[in-house]
Amino acid sequence: MKAQKYGSLVGSDNIPYRYPNTWAVEKTAGPDRLVIAPSSNHVELMTKLARTLPEPFGILYVLLVSRTDNQTGRYQCPSPCGKEELGTFLREFKEYFEGDGRHHIWVTSLPASATLVYDQHDVIYAYGPLEHFKKLLHGEGLSEGQVSFPVPHAHNYNPQYDELEQRVLAYWDWRQSPLMTGDNL
Repeated sequence: MKAQKYGSLVGSDNIPYRYPNTWAVEKTAGPDRLVIAPSSNHVELMTKLARTLPEPFGILYVLLVSRTDNQTGRYQCPSPCGKEELGTFLREFKEYFEGDGRHHIWVTSLPASATLVYDQHDVIYAYGPLEHFKKLLHGEGLSEGQVSFPVPHAHNYNPQYDELEQRVLAYWDWRQSPLMTGDNL
């Protein structure tokens, strides 16, 4: 059985929560963004969105909670990556990213100033060419609709992924910096 990253709290029960394959435009203090709530295959969808953007890409791994005594913080890939290198990284850690709530992963297309964030709430935030993203999402079977988070909810930090936490942090010679305000929502 796949580990649960995120769940709805009902009494003392942590019930797996799945979104209904929707997306919505969300207002921010800056430009609008999309909040994308697929029911599954988050990393695959994020990879497809990224592949439509120009390379190179910056990658930021945000470790919010460590079960293995690693330093929490922001881990920036030491150099920009191409589409193939990005895809390899995301595929290698797909199960970990989708099955555990201890982190966020950010991918930024440097030439397009577009950013995709797969966060611990099991949604993808997309900044940049929103109309372009909407067309791709429609083609992938997602529809515009409400995206809401269960209240209360829980983030799960599953012990079976402890080794993968170590492997992600050893994958590159990351540039580490402290968490920023708003990282740990």
